[in-house]
Amino acid sequence: MSAFSRMHDDYLDPDKHLWPEEPPEAYQTVLDFFSAENEEQCKHRIYKHTRCGAWIEFKESGIVIGSIVEGCDFGTATYPLHYSKKFTSADIQARIDAVEKEASAVWEWSNVLRDKNGRRHRNGKSDAVNGHEAPDVSYEFHHFEQGERF
Repeated sequence: MSAFSRMHDDYLDPDKHLWPEEPPEAYQTVLDFFSAENEEQCKHRIYKHTRCGAWIEFKESGIVIGSIVEGCDFGTATYPLHYSKKFTSADIQARIDAVEKEASAVWEWSNVLRDKNGRRHRNGKSDAVNGHEAPDVSYEFHHFEQGERF
């Protein structure tokens, strides 16, 4: 077993986790949302079960959800969600929906070919190639805390 594997196993060991005592109740809400037994299953399931291949990162204070966008030099904004007593599955789903919508808009900007009139056309150019600004869908989700864009 490599040193990295041992460190990883220690990280997943609830006795050696980031929290000084028991994990917050909201941590279990995340696991339950993904029908997962551990963080690795959550990561796998969010990637496999979202159209954009979203990712989730676990932090001591909560989770962060985001996505890269294929065919583009950047991804979506990141959406942190801090553990609290009011933390629900709906909060997780709302962040996933935001990431999905933003990733879809950015992918279309970067990959969908359009003619001079803006209609889809196989011999056209993408909005990115035509010099149009990338869509900023994250403003629609200004009520969520947002992190940096990757």
